[in-house]
Amino acid sequence: MYATIRQVEFFLALAELGSFSKAARRVGLSQPAFSLSIQRLEDAMGIKLFQRTSRTVFLTSEGQAFLPLAHGLLQGWQSTFSQMSDIATIQHGRAAVAALPSLAAGMLPDIVARFAVNHPLVRLVICDVLHDNVVAMVRSGQVDFGISVEPAYDPDIVFRPLVHDKIVAILRKNHPLAKQETVSWTELNAEKLILMTQTTSVRQLTDRALNNAGVAMNIALEVDQLATISGLVQAGCGVSALPALCLPVVIRSDLTWRTITGPETERRLGLLLRRGQDLSLAADAFLAELHLVIPNGIFAAYRGLIRFEENSESASSR
Repeated sequence: MYATIRQVEFFLALAELGSFSKAARRVGLSQPAFSLSIQRLEDAMGIKLFQRTSRTVFLTSEGQAFLPLAHGLLQGWQSTFSQMSDIATIQHGRAAVAALPSLAAGMLPDIVARFAVNHPLVRLVICDVLHDNVVAMVRSGQVDFGISVEPAYDPDIVFRPLVHDKIVAILRKNHPLAKQETVSWTELNAEKLILMTQTTSVRQLTDRALNNAGVAMNIALEVDQLATISGLVQAGCGVSALPALCLPVVIRSDLTWRTITGPETERRLGLLLRRGQDLSLAADAFLAELHLVIPNGIFAAYRGLIRFEENSESASSR
C-alpha cells in the first residue's frame, strides 16, 4: 500500500484543524471517506499519526515528527508542477543548437536576441562547430537540432531545407576587380586566392565551383576563420570567394563583394534533426523564431544572393 500526495494534504488539514468534520469539509469529502483516507495513510506508514478522543484529535509524537516532512512534501510537489507549468509555457527550459561558425555568427544573433526578449528564462546553448561535428552532435542528442549543409545520407538524421545562397567574390573596394559589376572565376583565380581550409564545408563548395569552371586553383593562403579572411583581404593579401551568408561576418567598411559569373554555385543549408525526435517546447519555440526572423533580418540586403525556403511545415513536425 502506498501513500498519495492527496492523503498528505488531508493529514495537514486534520493536523491544523483538529477535527475530522472540519477537515473533511475543507477538502470536500464526506467524513467517513476522509477518515478512511487518514486510516490508509497510517496503514501505509505503519504508524499512528493521530490520537483520537471523543472531542478532539491531536498529533502523536510520530505525527509531530511527520508534520514538517509533510509540509516539505507538499511544497515540493507544488513546486514541481509550478516549474513544469513554466516549462509548458516556455518560461523555463533549455534549447541547444549546433551551427556552422559562419551561420552562428551571421544568422543566429538576431534570432537569439529576439528569443531572449520573448523567453528570458530559457537557457540557450549555441555550439559553433564544423559540419561533421554538427551532424555528430545532432545524432548523439547533444543538441536539439543543427544548422548546416545537407549531410550525406544518414538514417538517423532528417534534413529540412532552410536557405540557399551563392558564392561571391570578396574584394577590397579599391581593387581593380571591384570596378566591375561581376567577376569571373578565371579573373578571381588570377589573383592571390585566400580560402578556407579543406576541412570546412565552405572550402569544399568553393573547390567544386572552381572545378566546374575548369579553373586550376591558385591558392595563396588557407585559413580556418572567416574573420581571418576578412583581415587578410583588407590588408591587401589577396581576394576570396565565400557564400553570401558569410557577408555579414566578413564585410568591413573598406571591403565589398561581387557576383561571380560562370558556373553558378548555390549552397543549400537547412535544419538537421534526429529522426523520430520530439523537440522540447523551448527548442520548438526557437525554431519558430528562426523561421520568422531570418528572411527579414540581417540578410534582407542580399535578396539576390540568398533564397529562403517556404516554411510549409510547423517547427515540431517531422
